[in-house]
Amino acid sequence: RLEAWLAADQSSPSARAIRHEQLLHLADALAQLPADQRWAVELHHLRGCPIADIARDWNRTRPAVAGLIRRGLQALRQLLKD
Repeated sequence: RLEAWLAADQSSPSARAIRHEQLLHLADALAQLPADQRWAVELHHLRGCPIADIARDWNRTRPAVAGLIRRGLQALRQLLKD
């Protein structure tokens, strides 16, 4: 899961440098997503907001928000694979 990857504890200097590069790569990939997908992924996976809360705040259905998250994660996987 994305949040587990971000929360990984690495303490050596080389591990921190690698982690920093990975986070920069993730930030770049997130920036390439359409705004609604990016926000949905960030809110749900990075900030821990429930899908129901996001749907309510955005005045959308839960399936619509879940679809944004799914498409955003699929795009991120492709971008991070490249």
